[in-house]
Amino acid sequence: MSQTLEFQVPNPEMEEVCRALAVPERVSASLRELNVLSKGWQACLEVDEQRIAFWMFGSGPIVLLMHGWCSRGSHLAGYVKPLLAAGYSVVLFDAPAHGHSSGTFSSIVHTGRVVLKLAEHLGGIHALIAHSAGSTAALWAQANGLIVRRSVHICGPTSLSAVVLDIARSHGLNDRETEAFCIWAEDFMGASLHSLDLPALSMGLKHPGLLIHDIDDHVVPMAQSKALHVIWTRSTLMETSGLGHRRILSDAHVISSAVEFLGSSHYALAKRG
Repeated sequence: MSQTLEFQVPNPEMEEVCRALAVPERVSASLRELNVLSKGWQACLEVDEQRIAFWMFGSGPIVLLMHGWCSRGSHLAGYVKPLLAAGYSVVLFDAPAHGHSSGTFSSIVHTGRVVLKLAEHLGGIHALIAHSAGSTAALWAQANGLIVRRSVHICGPTSLSAVVLDIARSHGLNDRETEAFCIWAEDFMGASLHSLDLPALSMGLKHPGLLIHDIDDHVVPMAQSKALHVIWTRSTLMETSGLGHRRILSDAHVISSAVEFLGSSHYALAKRG
């Protein structure tokens, strides 16, 4: 289905709130990020009539890097060199309407469908490292058939219903308008909000996982990762402090912990504060 048809709003008065959920800000890559991307092999994959840009580095078991909302794959560039040194190959991509990929509209489900197509195109994925909304998209993909041996989730929300309701409140919607907005969101994504909340998001989590969250994250509360940790019996929760929601991506200790976890058969609970 075309992006234009997907973005039919209930009425003109609700276009602003619908765009708040579905239209990300497209950010540019830094010179350092562009330098990392230039060392990889760039390719494109068509998914739902969108051109998805992705980059591949090295050889070995594939680790997929997944960025968050209003971000881009190159924001996880700091993981490329350590993963290559550990013997992995690395694939990073720009979600729909992000970075070098085409489109204007996006969602967690749109991104999750890209991951399923990428995994099929690549012949499978060994592991993944995902940040913020990318983590939720990874959980959705795993609940819908993606199989990995290990995964790392950094500051990820685990309830899209809460996100939708927060957007509705911030735009001053009344109860009737909020209900219409929720129905629109489900139609737009092609999935129920229930399927994007716990426990539905945990259905595909049979493998070991590492959850990393900063206690000073003011974008996604740490309670989100704690709730996932309770349900995901094979997960380890690692707490950090003073890094917030975005600086955590470039923290050397976080990067090394994630890479170590992917290659370790035993991983002790780690805390940093």
